[in-house]
Amino acid sequence: MSVVWGTPPWDTGAPRLRPALPSRCDVAVIGAGLTGLSAAYHLARRGADVVVLEAERVGAGASGHTGAIALEGTSIGPLAGADDCLAVLARVASEAGIACDLDLRGCWELEHRPPAPDATPLWRDGDGHLYVARTEPGGTLDVGALLRGLARAAAEAGARIAEGVPVLPLVAGHPLRLAGGETLAARCVIVATESLTRDLVPLPEVSAALTLALATEPLAEQTIAAIGLAERRPFYTADLPYLWGRLLADGRLVVGAGLVFPDDGDVRRVSVDDPAARAALARLEARLRGLHPALGTVGVSARWGGPVAFRRSAGPIFAWHPALPGVLVTGAYAGHGVALSVCLGKRAAAAAIDGQPLPDWGRIG
Repeated sequence: MSVVWGTPPWDTGAPRLRPALPSRCDVAVIGAGLTGLSAAYHLARRGADVVVLEAERVGAGASGHTGAIALEGTSIGPLAGADDCLAVLARVASEAGIACDLDLRGCWELEHRPPAPDATPLWRDGDGHLYVARTEPGGTLDVGALLRGLARAAAEAGARIAEGVPVLPLVAGHPLRLAGGETLAARCVIVATESLTRDLVPLPEVSAALTLALATEPLAEQTIAAIGLAERRPFYTADLPYLWGRLLADGRLVVGAGLVFPDDGDVRRVSVDDPAARAALARLEARLRGLHPALGTVGVSARWGGPVAFRRSAGPIFAWHPALPGVLVTGAYAGHGVALSVCLGKRAAAAAIDGQPLPDWGRIG
Protein backbone atom coordinates (compact mmCIF):
# COMPACT_ATOMS: atom_id res chain seq x y z
CA MET A 1 0.00 0.00 0.00
CA SER A 2 2.77 2.45 0.89
CA VAL A 3 4.41 1.83 -2.51
CA VAL A 4 1.17 2.58 -4.35
CA TRP A 5 0.57 5.76 -2.38
CA GLY A 6 4.18 6.97 -2.49
CA THR A 7 6.67 7.37 0.34
CA PRO A 8 5.81 9.79 3.16
CA PRO A 9 8.57 11.15 5.42
CA TRP A 10 7.47 9.16 8.49
CA ASP A 11 9.21 6.09 9.86
CA THR A 12 6.44 3.95 11.32
CA GLY A 13 8.82 1.22 12.48
CA ALA A 14 9.97 -2.21 11.42
CA PRO A 15 7.36 -4.92 10.79
CA ARG A 16 6.53 -6.92 13.89
CA LEU A 17 6.30 -10.68 14.10
CA ARG A 18 2.74 -11.96 14.18
CA PRO A 19 1.95 -13.24 17.69
CA ALA A 20 -0.05 -16.40 18.26
CA LEU A 21 -3.70 -15.41 18.15
CA PRO A 22 -6.22 -16.62 20.72
CA SER A 23 -9.60 -17.97 19.75
CA ARG A 24 -11.29 -15.44 22.03
CA CYS A 25 -10.63 -11.99 23.53
CA ASP A 26 -12.51 -9.19 25.24
CA VAL A 27 -12.08 -6.62 22.49
CA ALA A 28 -10.82 -6.99 18.92
CA VAL A 29 -9.55 -3.81 17.26
CA ILE A 30 -9.36 -3.83 13.47
CA GLY A 31 -6.73 -1.42 12.14
CA ALA A 32 -3.37 -0.42 13.62
CA GLY A 33 -3.49 3.29 12.90
CA LEU A 34 -3.78 6.07 15.43
CA THR A 35 -7.39 5.28 16.38
CA GLY A 36 -6.85 1.55 16.74
CA LEU A 37 -3.58 1.82 18.65
CA SER A 38 -4.98 4.49 20.98
CA ALA A 39 -7.99 2.27 21.68
CA ALA A 40 -5.73 -0.76 22.27
CA TYR A 41 -3.46 1.20 24.60
CA HIS A 42 -6.34 2.46 26.72
CA LEU A 43 -8.09 -0.91 26.74
CA ALA A 44 -4.99 -2.80 27.80
CA ARG A 45 -4.24 -0.30 30.56
CA ARG A 46 -7.71 -1.01 31.93
CA GLY A 47 -6.96 -4.74 32.00
CA ALA A 48 -8.93 -5.78 28.92
CA ASP A 49 -7.72 -8.70 26.82
CA VAL A 50 -7.32 -6.87 23.49
CA VAL A 51 -6.10 -8.04 20.08
CA VAL A 52 -5.28 -5.61 17.25
CA LEU A 53 -5.66 -7.03 13.74
CA GLU A 54 -3.84 -5.16 10.96
CA ALA A 55 -4.03 -6.28 7.34
CA GLU A 56 -0.60 -4.83 6.53
CA ARG A 57 1.55 -3.12 9.13
CA VAL A 58 1.30 -0.38 11.73
CA GLY A 59 0.52 2.96 10.09
CA ALA A 60 0.06 1.52 6.60
CA GLY A 61 -3.11 3.51 5.97
CA ALA A 62 -4.19 7.09 6.56
CA SER A 63 -2.24 7.49 9.82
CA GLY A 64 1.12 6.89 8.18
CA HIS A 65 0.34 9.00 5.11
CA THR A 66 -0.76 12.19 6.83
CA GLY A 67 0.90 15.59 6.86
CA ALA A 68 0.94 15.33 10.68
CA ILE A 69 -0.78 18.62 11.47
CA ALA A 70 -2.84 18.31 14.65
CA LEU A 71 -5.97 20.46 14.92
CA GLU A 72 -8.72 20.76 17.50
CA GLY A 73 -12.13 19.19 17.04
CA THR A 74 -13.46 17.82 13.77
CA SER A 75 -13.60 18.90 10.13
CA ILE A 76 -16.93 20.64 10.82
CA GLY A 77 -15.82 22.31 14.04
CA PRO A 78 -16.03 21.46 17.74
CA LEU A 79 -18.42 18.67 18.72
CA ALA A 80 -19.28 17.48 22.22
CA GLY A 81 -16.84 14.76 23.21
CA ALA A 82 -14.40 15.75 20.49
CA ASP A 83 -13.56 19.27 21.59
CA ASP A 84 -10.46 18.56 23.67
CA CYS A 85 -8.52 16.42 21.19
CA LEU A 86 -5.26 18.34 21.51
CA ALA A 87 -5.23 17.98 25.29
CA VAL A 88 -5.95 14.25 25.00
CA LEU A 89 -3.16 13.84 22.44
CA ALA A 90 -0.69 15.67 24.68
CA ARG A 91 -1.68 13.65 27.76
CA VAL A 92 -1.42 10.32 25.96
CA ALA A 93 2.00 11.15 24.53
CA SER A 94 3.21 12.26 27.96
CA GLU A 95 1.86 9.37 30.01
CA ALA A 96 3.07 6.78 27.48
CA GLY A 97 6.52 8.37 27.29
CA ILE A 98 6.28 9.00 23.53
CA ALA A 99 8.81 11.49 22.14
CA CYS A 100 7.13 12.61 18.92
CA ASP A 101 8.23 16.26 18.58
CA LEU A 102 4.76 17.43 19.60
CA ASP A 103 4.56 21.20 19.18
CA LEU A 104 1.14 22.71 19.91
CA ARG A 105 1.96 26.43 19.64
CA GLY A 106 -0.84 26.97 17.13
CA CYS A 107 -1.62 26.78 13.45
CA TRP A 108 -1.95 29.69 11.03
CA GLU A 109 -5.26 30.04 9.21
CA LEU A 110 -4.61 31.76 5.90
CA GLU A 111 -7.01 33.66 3.65
CA HIS A 112 -6.82 34.78 0.04
CA ARG A 113 -7.27 38.55 -0.17
CA PRO A 114 -6.61 41.34 -2.64
CA PRO A 115 -3.40 43.29 -1.93
CA ALA A 116 -3.89 45.92 0.79
CA PRO A 117 -1.58 48.87 1.57
CA ASP A 118 -1.88 48.32 5.34
CA ALA A 119 -1.07 44.59 5.39
CA THR A 120 1.80 42.44 4.21
CA PRO A 121 0.90 39.16 2.52
CA LEU A 122 2.68 35.99 3.50
CA TRP A 123 2.82 34.68 -0.07
CA ARG A 124 1.52 35.17 -3.56
CA ASP A 125 -0.81 32.34 -4.62
CA GLY A 126 -1.65 32.39 -8.30
CA ASP A 127 -3.36 35.70 -9.04
CA GLY A 128 -4.08 36.38 -5.37
CA HIS A 129 -2.23 36.80 -2.09
CA LEU A 130 -2.28 34.79 1.12
CA TYR A 131 -2.51 36.57 4.46
CA VAL A 132 -2.36 35.18 7.99
CA ALA A 133 -5.89 35.74 9.28
CA ARG A 134 -5.55 34.18 12.74
CA THR A 135 -3.79 31.52 14.80
CA GLU A 136 -5.95 28.52 15.68
CA PRO A 137 -5.24 25.81 18.29
CA GLY A 138 -3.05 23.10 16.84
CA GLY A 139 0.48 22.21 15.87
CA THR A 140 2.70 19.49 14.45
CA LEU A 141 4.28 16.19 15.42
CA ASP A 142 6.28 13.26 14.07
CA VAL A 143 3.40 10.89 13.39
CA GLY A 144 5.75 7.97 12.75
CA ALA A 145 7.15 8.34 16.24
CA LEU A 146 3.63 8.59 17.66
CA LEU A 147 2.57 5.39 15.88
CA ARG A 148 5.69 3.53 17.03
CA GLY A 149 5.20 4.81 20.57
CA LEU A 150 1.53 3.86 20.76
CA ALA A 151 2.27 0.38 19.42
CA ARG A 152 5.03 -0.06 22.00
CA ALA A 153 2.93 1.28 24.86
CA ALA A 154 -0.08 -0.85 23.91
CA ALA A 155 2.05 -3.99 23.69
CA GLU A 156 3.75 -3.25 27.01
CA ALA A 157 0.32 -2.89 28.59
CA GLY A 158 -0.64 -6.34 27.30
CA ALA A 159 -2.27 -5.78 23.90
CA ARG A 160 -1.42 -8.23 21.13
CA ILE A 161 -0.78 -6.51 17.78
CA ALA A 162 -0.94 -8.84 14.77
CA GLU A 163 0.28 -7.42 11.46
CA GLY A 164 -0.42 -9.06 8.13
CA VAL A 165 -3.80 -10.38 9.28
CA PRO A 166 -6.67 -9.28 7.00
CA VAL A 167 -10.19 -9.58 8.36
CA LEU A 168 -13.11 -10.69 6.19
CA PRO A 169 -16.43 -8.76 6.17
CA LEU A 170 -18.16 -8.90 9.54
CA VAL A 171 -21.27 -11.04 10.01
CA ALA A 172 -23.74 -10.34 12.81
CA GLY A 173 -23.62 -12.90 15.59
CA HIS A 174 -20.48 -14.64 14.35
CA PRO A 175 -16.79 -14.49 15.34
CA LEU A 176 -14.38 -12.47 13.23
CA ARG A 177 -13.21 -14.46 10.23
CA LEU A 178 -9.55 -13.97 9.34
CA ALA A 179 -8.16 -14.38 5.83
CA GLY A 180 -5.93 -17.25 6.99
CA GLY A 181 -8.94 -19.32 8.00
CA GLU A 182 -8.86 -18.65 11.76
CA THR A 183 -11.72 -17.12 13.71
CA LEU A 184 -11.64 -14.81 16.70
CA ALA A 185 -14.59 -14.36 19.04
CA ALA A 186 -14.76 -11.01 20.82
CA ARG A 187 -17.28 -9.45 23.15
CA CYS A 188 -16.75 -6.13 21.34
CA VAL A 189 -15.16 -5.13 18.02
CA ILE A 190 -13.77 -1.68 17.24
CA VAL A 191 -13.43 -0.97 13.52
CA ALA A 192 -10.73 1.66 12.94
CA THR A 193 -9.89 1.33 9.26
CA GLU A 194 -10.93 4.80 7.99
CA SER A 195 -11.13 4.76 4.16
CA LEU A 196 -11.30 0.93 4.01
CA THR A 197 -14.14 0.51 6.50
CA ARG A 198 -16.68 -0.35 3.80
CA ASP A 199 -14.71 -3.56 3.15
CA LEU A 200 -15.79 -4.77 6.59
CA VAL A 201 -19.21 -3.32 7.41
CA PRO A 202 -22.15 -1.83 5.46
CA LEU A 203 -21.47 1.90 5.26
CA PRO A 204 -23.11 3.40 2.17
CA GLU A 205 -22.78 7.01 3.30
CA VAL A 206 -18.96 7.05 3.15
CA SER A 207 -16.73 7.85 0.16
CA ALA A 208 -12.95 7.87 -0.06
CA ALA A 209 -10.27 9.82 -1.93
CA LEU A 210 -6.53 10.25 -2.03
CA THR A 211 -5.21 13.58 -0.77
CA LEU A 212 -1.81 14.57 -2.12
CA ALA A 213 1.35 16.02 -0.60
CA LEU A 214 5.01 16.62 -1.33
CA ALA A 215 8.13 17.50 0.64
CA THR A 216 10.93 19.75 -0.54
CA GLU A 217 14.61 19.22 -0.04
CA PRO A 218 15.85 20.71 3.28
CA LEU A 219 15.68 24.50 3.27
CA ALA A 220 18.44 26.67 4.69
CA GLU A 221 17.52 28.71 7.76
CA GLN A 222 17.80 31.95 5.77
CA THR A 223 15.34 30.56 3.23
CA ILE A 224 12.93 29.52 5.99
CA ALA A 225 13.12 33.04 7.40
CA ALA A 226 12.71 34.63 3.97
CA ILE A 227 9.47 32.76 3.27
CA GLY A 228 8.02 33.79 6.63
CA LEU A 229 8.20 30.45 8.45
CA ALA A 230 10.87 31.24 11.03
CA GLU A 231 8.30 30.53 13.76
CA ARG A 232 7.75 27.11 12.18
CA ARG A 233 3.99 27.41 12.34
CA PRO A 234 1.91 24.97 10.31
CA PHE A 235 -0.74 26.52 8.12
CA TYR A 236 -3.90 25.86 6.15
CA THR A 237 -6.19 28.03 4.06
CA ALA A 238 -9.69 28.80 5.28
CA ASP A 239 -10.89 29.24 1.70
CA LEU A 240 -10.26 27.85 -1.76
CA PRO A 241 -8.00 26.98 -3.47
CA TYR A 242 -7.05 24.88 -0.45
CA LEU A 243 -3.45 24.53 0.71
CA TRP A 244 -1.87 23.22 3.90
CA GLY A 245 1.71 22.78 5.02
CA ARG A 246 4.33 22.55 7.72
CA LEU A 247 8.07 22.30 8.23
CA LEU A 248 9.78 19.07 9.23
CA ALA A 249 12.55 18.95 11.83
CA ASP A 250 15.19 18.67 9.08
CA GLY A 251 14.01 21.85 7.33
CA ARG A 252 11.95 20.23 4.58
CA LEU A 253 8.72 22.02 3.76
CA VAL A 254 5.66 19.79 3.33
CA VAL A 255 2.66 21.13 1.41
CA GLY A 256 -0.54 19.43 0.38
CA ALA A 257 -3.60 20.08 -1.76
CA GLY A 258 -5.85 18.26 -4.17
CA LEU A 259 -8.02 15.13 -4.06
CA VAL A 260 -8.22 12.19 -6.43
CA PHE A 261 -11.43 10.14 -6.24
CA PRO A 262 -11.35 6.53 -7.44
CA ASP A 263 -13.92 5.64 -10.11
CA ASP A 264 -15.00 2.50 -8.25
CA GLY A 265 -14.76 3.96 -4.75
CA ASP A 266 -11.77 1.78 -3.81
CA VAL A 267 -8.96 4.13 -2.81
CA ARG A 268 -6.46 1.25 -2.84
CA ARG A 269 -6.64 1.28 -6.62
CA VAL A 270 -5.44 4.88 -6.82
CA SER A 271 -1.68 5.27 -7.24
CA VAL A 272 0.41 8.41 -7.09
CA ASP A 273 1.54 7.34 -10.56
CA ASP A 274 -1.98 7.49 -11.98
CA PRO A 275 -2.36 10.29 -14.56
CA ALA A 276 -4.83 12.25 -12.42
CA ALA A 277 -2.60 12.07 -9.35
CA ARG A 278 0.55 12.94 -11.31
CA ALA A 279 -1.17 15.96 -12.84
CA ALA A 280 -2.40 17.12 -9.43
CA LEU A 281 1.07 16.71 -7.92
CA ALA A 282 2.58 18.70 -10.82
CA ARG A 283 0.08 21.51 -10.16
CA LEU A 284 0.92 21.41 -6.46
CA GLU A 285 4.64 21.63 -7.19
CA ALA A 286 4.13 24.57 -9.54
CA ARG A 287 1.96 26.27 -6.94
CA LEU A 288 4.62 25.76 -4.27
CA ARG A 289 7.31 27.32 -6.46
CA GLY A 290 5.10 30.32 -7.13
CA LEU A 291 4.49 31.17 -3.47
CA HIS A 292 7.81 32.95 -2.99
CA PRO A 293 10.90 33.60 -5.14
CA ALA A 294 13.03 31.69 -2.62
CA LEU A 295 11.05 28.55 -3.46
CA GLY A 296 11.37 28.93 -7.21
CA THR A 297 14.10 26.32 -7.68
CA VAL A 298 13.76 24.20 -4.55
CA GLY A 299 14.03 20.45 -5.10
CA VAL A 300 11.32 17.94 -4.18
CA SER A 301 12.37 14.98 -2.03
CA ALA A 302 9.10 13.06 -1.70
CA ARG A 303 5.63 12.81 -3.23
CA TRP A 304 2.81 10.81 -1.68
CA GLY A 305 -0.89 10.53 -1.11
CA GLY A 306 -2.97 9.63 1.91
CA PRO A 307 -6.40 8.00 1.92
CA VAL A 308 -9.14 10.13 3.40
CA ALA A 309 -12.79 9.24 4.03
CA PHE A 310 -15.83 11.52 4.03
CA ARG A 311 -19.49 11.00 4.76
CA ARG A 312 -22.40 12.97 3.36
CA SER A 313 -23.11 14.77 6.63
CA ALA A 314 -19.42 15.86 6.65
CA GLY A 315 -18.90 14.94 10.31
CA PRO A 316 -17.05 11.85 11.55
CA ILE A 317 -18.52 8.45 12.39
CA PHE A 318 -18.32 7.25 15.98
CA ALA A 319 -21.14 4.81 16.67
CA TRP A 320 -22.30 1.28 17.31
CA HIS A 321 -23.25 -0.24 13.97
CA PRO A 322 -27.05 -0.62 13.81
CA ALA A 323 -26.87 -3.97 11.97
CA LEU A 324 -23.91 -5.47 13.85
CA PRO A 325 -24.40 -5.65 17.64
CA GLY A 326 -21.21 -5.08 19.58
CA VAL A 327 -19.39 -3.45 16.65
CA LEU A 328 -18.21 0.14 17.19
CA VAL A 329 -17.25 1.99 14.00
CA THR A 330 -14.97 5.02 13.85
CA GLY A 331 -13.67 7.08 10.95
CA ALA A 332 -14.65 9.47 8.13
CA TYR A 333 -12.36 12.07 9.67
CA ALA A 334 -12.21 14.04 6.39
CA GLY A 335 -8.49 14.71 6.71
CA HIS A 336 -8.85 16.09 10.24
CA GLY A 337 -7.95 12.99 12.18
CA VAL A 338 -4.48 13.29 13.73
CA ALA A 339 -5.57 14.49 17.17
CA LEU A 340 -9.18 13.38 16.75
CA SER A 341 -8.19 9.75 16.16
CA VAL A 342 -6.19 9.50 19.39
CA CYS A 343 -9.06 11.14 21.28
CA LEU A 344 -11.77 8.89 19.80
CA GLY A 345 -9.59 5.81 20.30
CA LYS A 346 -9.55 6.61 24.01
CA ARG A 347 -13.31 7.18 24.06
CA ALA A 348 -13.95 3.99 22.10
CA ALA A 349 -12.07 2.10 24.82
CA ALA A 350 -14.26 3.69 27.50
CA ALA A 351 -17.39 2.76 25.53
CA ALA A 352 -16.22 -0.84 25.14
CA ILE A 353 -15.34 -1.28 28.82
CA ASP A 354 -17.78 0.95 30.68
CA GLY A 355 -20.62 1.22 28.21
CA GLN A 356 -20.01 4.95 28.12
CA PRO A 357 -22.67 6.48 25.82
CA LEU A 358 -21.60 7.73 22.40
CA PRO A 359 -22.49 11.18 21.05
CA ASP A 360 -25.44 11.57 18.71
CA TRP A 361 -23.34 13.32 16.04
CA GLY A 362 -21.42 10.13 15.28
CA ARG A 363 -24.43 7.94 14.44
CA ILE A 364 -24.50 5.81 11.28
CA GLY A 365 -27.41 6.54 8.95
